[in-house]
Amino acid sequence: MAFMLPAAFRSRHFHSLLGNIVIAFFNVLSFALLVRLLPKSAFGEWVLFIASYNILDQVRTGLMQTSIIKFYAGSSEEDGKRVAGAGWLISGILTLGYVALCFLIFLIAGPWLNATWHFFICWLGILTLFSLPMNFASWMLQATHRFDKIVLIRLSQNGTFLILLGILYLLHMVTLPNVLLAYTSSMAVSSIYCLLRKWTYLHTFAFRTREQAVALYRYGRLIVGSMASSTGQSYADNIVLRYLLGPEAVALYSIPQKFMEVVEIILRSFVATAQPTLSESANRQDLPAVARAFCRYTGTVSILIFPFILGMLLLTEPLIRILASGSYLAATDIVRIILLSAICWPMDRFIGVTLDMMNLPHINFNKNILKFALSVTLEITLILLFKDIRSVAIASFCTVIFAIIYGYYFIRKHLQIQMRDIWHYGWQECRTLLQKAGRKKPVVLND
Repeated sequence: MAFMLPAAFRSRHFHSLLGNIVIAFFNVLSFALLVRLLPKSAFGEWVLFIASYNILDQVRTGLMQTSIIKFYAGSSEEDGKRVAGAGWLISGILTLGYVALCFLIFLIAGPWLNATWHFFICWLGILTLFSLPMNFASWMLQATHRFDKIVLIRLSQNGTFLILLGILYLLHMVTLPNVLLAYTSSMAVSSIYCLLRKWTYLHTFAFRTREQAVALYRYGRLIVGSMASSTGQSYADNIVLRYLLGPEAVALYSIPQKFMEVVEIILRSFVATAQPTLSESANRQDLPAVARAFCRYTGTVSILIFPFILGMLLLTEPLIRILASGSYLAATDIVRIILLSAICWPMDRFIGVTLDMMNLPHINFNKNILKFALSVTLEITLILLFKDIRSVAIASFCTVIFAIIYGYYFIRKHLQIQMRDIWHYGWQECRTLLQKAGRKKPVVLND
């Protein structure tokens, strides 16, 4: 008789969570290596480069990921081919645009860039090109609920990067250019792996249609605005710190961002499984089901992250020493402020996801644009007044509260929900998850 794993560990929820644990585990290991091996100013420049790449990647992901999930999930085989083919067309054009733009900046703005960024900028577009097959495969696998395969993609990319960092360390060759080459190589290895496994659906490019591409673009353009403005907030934090307080401040602010990986692991995992669930209910015009799903996911994640936040608040200084070193203890107050604001993150995130899946991305877009503008204004004002890096963390906390109030006001216009429903469904789902974790026969988790 075959050994049966507990049902909860065989579910898509667990596979999604495992994928995020894998990426966070390797990210923390690579972060711990780089923060110790690179000078603080060089590490700050690396953090800013990765933030720059993430902006480009999030624009592409925002344009395509949610659109593919919405149009591909539940479609016929022929319609699915057209969706995937149109997705390749749009993402390919955008990626080639990135390469051309970075090349132009390299040629035109070269004299005004320092040596580090003169090298970085020419690789920025190439990195988006090498990562495209890997990312596209992840979008398609998410649309088909194959989170187990997404785990393998993340393992191949992050594992390769860590191995290459280890080789550089043993050879005493850890420099910014070599770290960048290692990161780019890890993307290329993972993309080749996806192509060999035929997870990229590249053959569907032949089935692309202009009509389907236009439909994907029109739906995705507001999603990308929301996602880019949300991701841009973190990037703006780094830019403000870089030019008002210096690259050392960027390195210091990267510490709380790594602490937040614990929260993001849980949050990203449930968001990934919530998107198809909310989309299916919204497409059926089943608003009560949308309301229940929103309350269940928001309440569950809020409850799940609380013990982790409490633990990190109590152990902030020891964890900073483990993650980085004693020279980064100045980040203690920043970490604690960001941790307190993270209690509100599930509410903010699921409001945005629910609005998007209900075909109301313009409201989420407005929310994130206002949030971004308020954050940047507060950061610059507070830093100029107090010259203190904690100003950025305080500004972030204030903007999260604003975004929740704004989003909740609009979501109440479309869904019959109360705050008590969030905690009711959250506790109910947490008890269900605990019960299913102990079962030995396959069951399906609530969606």
